[in-house]
Amino acid sequence: MDSSWNVKRVTCNVKSRRPDFPLHVTRYTLHGGRGFTLLEVMAAIVLFAASTVSIVEVMQHAQAGAGDGESTLIATYLAQRRLEELRNTAYASLASESKASVSSPSGYIRFSREVTVTTPYTNLRQVVVTVYWTSAGGEASISLQTYRSNV
Repeated sequence: MDSSWNVKRVTCNVKSRRPDFPLHVTRYTLHGGRGFTLLEVMAAIVLFAASTVSIVEVMQHAQAGAGDGESTLIATYLAQRRLEELRNTAYASLASESKASVSSPSGYIRFSREVTVTTPYTNLRQVVVTVYWTSAGGEASISLQTYRSNV
């Protein structure tokens, strides 16, 4: 046997029903603190399971956050694109648009857009573009605004 192990041999004599046939039981036990008890193994499994669950939760939250970030980025792009289109529109043609699904550019059907045009002062129009989408927490939106003058 390996000399690094402290092996103890224990022999016991057990009473037999037949006196001419004695039973000898030999067992070997390890000493020296090199083995793990069942309690230690179970504690290690519990710690491993708890840390694994925590890591999985963090990864799920990170993935959800990345999805929300992507949606916010796309919504900002769609609002900015519509604002640029309205900047190239004649002042007299600026008008509000009701909330509707985004048709241009194509491929963004889960987003809807609304344009609100107000006149806070004479010869000045405020244009607000709001883009809506559905996220994990419900409906989310982002608004961008600009001013157009008739001077």
